Amino acid sequence: MGLRVECARGDEGACGAEESREETRSKGGTVSARIWALIAQGQFAEAQALIAESAAAGLITQQTATRMAERITLLTTRLGQVPATLQRVKDFPSQLRDHSLFQIKQMLEQKDFTLATQAQLKLAEKLIEQQERLMEKVQ
Repeated sequence: MGLRVECARGDEGACGAEESREETRSKGGTVSARIWALIAQGQFAEAQALIAESAAAGLITQQTATRMAERITLLTTRLGQVPATLQRVKDFPSQLRDHSLFQIKQMLEQKDFTLATQAQLKLAEKLIEQQERLMEKVQ
C-alpha cells in the first residue's frame, strides 16, 4: 500500500508539505498524474524513468520534472541522514534512523504505532521534511 497521491505529490494540507499541483494532459490521461501515482506507491525507480522520458518528450515541463525528482529525493531520505544537530533533539526517535520519509508517512497513514508512537513518527516526519528550516533556527 502506498501514500495518498496528494500526500506523495506534496499537495498543501494533504500531509504537511507545501507544494502545488501541476498536471499536463496527454492523450486522454495525465502523464504527471501517472508519475505522482507511482511516487505514491513507492515505485520511485519507475517514476524517475517516466519523469526523464516525459521531460525529454516535452510531456511535462522541466519545472514539474524537477519538483517530482525533488519529492522523490525527500521521500527516500532516511531519518539517519538528517544533520547530526537535528538528531540530538529531545525525544529523537532513534529506532527510526533506517526508515525513509515514505515509510514513516505510511506508518502514520496506517496508524501503525508498533515501532514508534504517533508523536515520534510526526517528529521524524518533521525533521526530514523541514530540516533546512530547522537548521536555520538552530544556528
